[in-house]
Amino acid sequence: MLKEHLKSRHLNFELHRPMLDEVNNVATFYLWNLSCQMTGFLQYRPDGTKAVNNDRDVGKYFHYASKGCNSLSLFGVESLNLTPNVVFLTEGAFDAARLTEKGYSALALLCNDSNNDLKNFLKLLDRKVVAVCDNDKAGKKLAKFGHYSVVCEDKDLGESSDEFVNDLLRVYG
Repeated sequence: MLKEHLKSRHLNFELHRPMLDEVNNVATFYLWNLSCQMTGFLQYRPDGTKAVNNDRDVGKYFHYASKGCNSLSLFGVESLNLTPNVVFLTEGAFDAARLTEKGYSALALLCNDSNNDLKNFLKLLDRKVVAVCDNDKAGKKLAKFGHYSVVCEDKDLGESSDEFVNDLLRVYG
């Protein structure tokens, strides 16, 4: 049931390989940096609540990132080999999954703002960066990290229409 739910959220299991806990209905995604070091994890609980922010036991999402010099933790690093000239940058993992499902490189910050570590990381990639911003004030902060930025027609890319996603890829991909 959990795997089917994740597929309905456009997760490509050939690319992203979460640990599935069917008993507790939790998917755990490991997060990496450009040096292929595991720097954190994201737990997703479909039945969890967003009312409690970043709570490991009842929250819909729980994100842990290590501190220190290797603190940049991103979802989607495993997709970087898909499109060598462009990478899409999103706020959420399931926003990025909409793009990786279609064969495009996409990274999720798991927040809407970051620091110079992210800017340096993106420069190292040496490719066009397209920031796909959530349709709210906070989401638009992501725009500063891209060469181009697009604001979603709906709340976020995960909820956007297939037509919007396909148009985005046609224009920027």
